[in-house]
Amino acid sequence: MSGAPANGPDDRRAAPPGRGSNALFWPFWLGCRCLLRVWFRLRIVGAPPAHGAYVLAANHTSFVDPIVLGASLRRRVVFLMTEVVYRSRSLGWFFRWNRAIPVSPRAGNRDAMRAARAVLQQGRVVGIFPEGGLSRDGLPMRGNPGAVSLVLNEGVPIVPVGIDGAGAAFPPGARWPRPRRITVAFGEPILPAQLDALGGGDRRARLQAATRLIMDRIAALNGQLSREAELAARAAGDAPQA
Repeated sequence: MSGAPANGPDDRRAAPPGRGSNALFWPFWLGCRCLLRVWFRLRIVGAPPAHGAYVLAANHTSFVDPIVLGASLRRRVVFLMTEVVYRSRSLGWFFRWNRAIPVSPRAGNRDAMRAARAVLQQGRVVGIFPEGGLSRDGLPMRGNPGAVSLVLNEGVPIVPVGIDGAGAAFPPGARWPRPRRITVAFGEPILPAQLDALGGGDRRARLQAATRLIMDRIAALNGQLSREAELAARAAGDAPQA
């Protein structure tokens, strides 16, 4: 990947937040966390690393997932998100303030890769939803290798996260969040050495195996079977009974 121009838009997104931004962010973070504790009875299981760079990879069933996940750890998270939502007229300012990185469903996303790499090189946290979209029924969807490829080669741990209850609390299309319990479970980090050992040296096979491993870990945190595992079981004539 070639270097971006010094004044490119991805450089602004990757720049560490200044004092003014942090002065506004942490009161906002505290307010969100308190509200989530009261309204959704937010429960947090496990804890991600307190220091250093890593990637959070979570399932996605509700538009509140980024806020829920961001409020569940004491680190500022830079989320990768679809470009269509990033350019929202009503909420675009909020995404820009939080330094979200837009990802195009069509292009090669070199700017997004450079921005994500810069954030991680600064020892910060990147968040992704590798399913690439919202699950409308709360069941796991297949992981999107494109989302995983943006962070796979950065030599940092990937922390799987299971978000349970968000889809019932604030499903797509709902006008008002319901008072349902939401649980955020942080899994054991998947270390770079584990990812490097996948695929037997073939890049495409490694990406597919890494995506499968991440989705398996996320689903297990929610007491589910990943879509990849379900499809593999069906292909082998060994599908689990409904």
